[in-house]
Amino acid sequence: MLPLHEVLSVRRDEVLDRWQRMVQGTLTPEAMSSVELVDHLPLFLREVIAALRADVGLTSEASSPEDSETAAGHGEQRLRLGFSLDAVVREYGALREAILATGATAGASMSFRELQIVFDTTISGIAQAVTQYAQQRDLEMQRQHSEHFAFIAHELRNPLAAATMALEQLKRRGQLDAAVREVGMLGRGLQRTLELIDTSLNVARIASGIELRTERVRLKAVLEDAEQFAASEADEKQIKLHVDVQRDDDVHLDLRLVRSALQNLVRNAVKYSVPGATVELRGDVSRTLATIEIEDCCGGLAPGQVERAFAPFVRMSTTEPGFGLGLAIAKQAADAHGGAIRVQNLPGKGCIFALEFPLAGGLVGV
Repeated sequence: MLPLHEVLSVRRDEVLDRWQRMVQGTLTPEAMSSVELVDHLPLFLREVIAALRADVGLTSEASSPEDSETAAGHGEQRLRLGFSLDAVVREYGALREAILATGATAGASMSFRELQIVFDTTISGIAQAVTQYAQQRDLEMQRQHSEHFAFIAHELRNPLAAATMALEQLKRRGQLDAAVREVGMLGRGLQRTLELIDTSLNVARIASGIELRTERVRLKAVLEDAEQFAASEADEKQIKLHVDVQRDDDVHLDLRLVRSALQNLVRNAVKYSVPGATVELRGDVSRTLATIEIEDCCGGLAPGQVERAFAPFVRMSTTEPGFGLGLAIAKQAADAHGGAIRVQNLPGKGCIFALEFPLAGGLVGV
């Protein structure tokens, strides 16, 4: 009778086929590809065989690996694929059963010591896979919490900034007496709130993953809303905002996300454009796409900035205040709709940021 390690060495494919039949359609989806399903298990099975060989002095490897990077990688992969923690644990139990069933079918001599090694190595694999799974899950939950918090904070910051700007303009025009106690209190309150939100944004991160709540809106109305939002800041820099919609139509969009994206794009365009310039807000609805373009007069992007433009906390300029979240939020809105955002660099002139929303899936009503 052959020892178990020899049987497993020549029948590894049989073990994995047996395991796959046990888990596919029960612990894992029936339609999952074999490559994704099997994943790290061939390497882990090799570790089990090595442990059996080491026990009889054929290799110098440890007989019971307690830190299997293979199992840890498997646990992380299972988290990405949406497996439950219970399914990960049961996968390793199924592997142990497949090993023993293959050994029994081949007539292997399975001593108590060999059975103990198989048990110990699979338990160790479970521990490493579960540990990595839990760690990555906790990190993901923390990231999502930070992203959600940052999104809310940034959205609060925009209207507060607009209100602060409007208050300052009213005071400069003499329409409000800056010496009046209540006016001073209002200004300080707005400024303090902005500072608190800015502090929160310094420690938060943003990303996509927002559930859509679509509604029927007119494309031109969406652009005009963004124009009005940035009007005070544009007046401050003597920048003209020009709206041009080639073909208008009703579109089904999550107005909260699209409004946020446009407000950030238009405010960035105003912020980085040279005084006295014109910022273009263009819209169009074709048979396949609803497209919005924001063209500024920032002078163009430096080499390397185009690739980094949509990453969170990447700022296009170190001379202008901000946290570099505006473009990341715009990308989040585009991704949530199954669309895209792109930038066309116009060296020496400016940039064109384009949002594209596909008409498929009920995003546009015609």
